[in-house]
Amino acid sequence: MRAAQRALAAEGFVCVPGLWGRELADGLAAEASACRPHARIPANGPRTPVTARRRGTPAANGPLLARLHLGLTGTARALSGRLLVPTFAAYGYYEGDDAVYLHTDTAQCDLTLLTTACGEVGPLHVHPELAGRTMAELGSLESDPSWDRASGTPVRYPATGVAALNGHRVPHHRPAGPAPGLNAVAALCYRALY
Repeated sequence: MRAAQRALAAEGFVCVPGLWGRELADGLAAEASACRPHARIPANGPRTPVTARRRGTPAANGPLLARLHLGLTGTARALSGRLLVPTFAAYGYYEGDDAVYLHTDTAQCDLTLLTTACGEVGPLHVHPELAGRTMAELGSLESDPSWDRASGTPVRYPATGVAALNGHRVPHHRPAGPAPGLNAVAALCYRALY
């Protein structure tokens, strides 16, 4: 865990595979699929000038995801070296394409753990070099036709683990790619007590 902690501190992100088995992964897939009809677009999600004009990502949660969220608190603390508490967890749904516009997460996400719940989405592209930019600046960059949407460091979510990200500090996006069928990413957020 120390190597992962060092990587997270240095780069702002790290992948941690093998945190659970196939049975839990299958359970998350089943729950994410069952929760899809109840998904709604959150009113308080990250918004930039670009994302405000486009569709939001429908989100839902379920009891298995909530148990995983609580169960990963120790892992989140070990990775960050901070006293973190769970704030929220949700399945985010992508149907048709898997685009995520350039943004940082809300202040509730000192650490964001991400995994694919069902289907398959492309890698998240992280941008440590853009840390400190405002949401308006990120929106302007996203709106610039000359901005390279393939830029950033691509990070694939492990099938039985997480991609950990300093979510509200490190900007991230996913270039639009085809996403046939139902695809869901589980996001589990943690906030530092101090």
